[in-house]
Amino acid sequence: METKEKRNRLFAIGFFVLGIFFLCVEGISFLPSFIAQNAVLLKGIALVLLSIAAILAGTAFENKPRIAIISSVGLVMGLGFLYLPVPSILQGSTFHILFAAAIAFGMTTPAKHVATIGSAVFAGIGILFLYQPFFPALNSTALHLLLPGVIVFSIVFSQKTLCEQISVGFIALGLIALCQPFLMLFYQTGFQLLLTGLTGFIVAAHR
Repeated sequence: METKEKRNRLFAIGFFVLGIFFLCVEGISFLPSFIAQNAVLLKGIALVLLSIAAILAGTAFENKPRIAIISSVGLVMGLGFLYLPVPSILQGSTFHILFAAAIAFGMTTPAKHVATIGSAVFAGIGILFLYQPFFPALNSTALHLLLPGVIVFSIVFSQKTLCEQISVGFIALGLIALCQPFLMLFYQTGFQLLLTGLTGFIVAAHR
């Protein structure tokens, strides 16, 4: 068992380093051209690697509070990259960082009650940004708040069945939005609602 945990820790660290490297590929000038040309593909792989690293970190490391602190720093950094004037390579990494940090934070935080409230507020702000008509730039950041909020909420909230029901509600709303021809704004946000619901349901069902 000890050998398996050590192996998982090494995998977590390795996947994390490799994921960060893939995120930074487009900003590294001395790499071969065929690697730079596949930067978008590598960013997609980076999301998978970072997510696996977050799950392994949440299960393999014994010091859960330390992982929770590190992942909360990742959430703060992700929000900073999202809303502060930073280089484009950092802005392009925002979703990956928030997604992975939310998984690790939800799995390791000892403050379940506070995390439940905070994640619900996080997701609520995401929905508000999704439908507010005054600042169009905020609409594009709504999914960056919705998914981490739903991920953490689905992990830490004590009532698993309710989490699944809420997620199914999001899925239903997303499908209705994509199929109805009357409200253009509702139609445009259907994918975000559907993806939020699917993510929340998968997380809640496997916690």
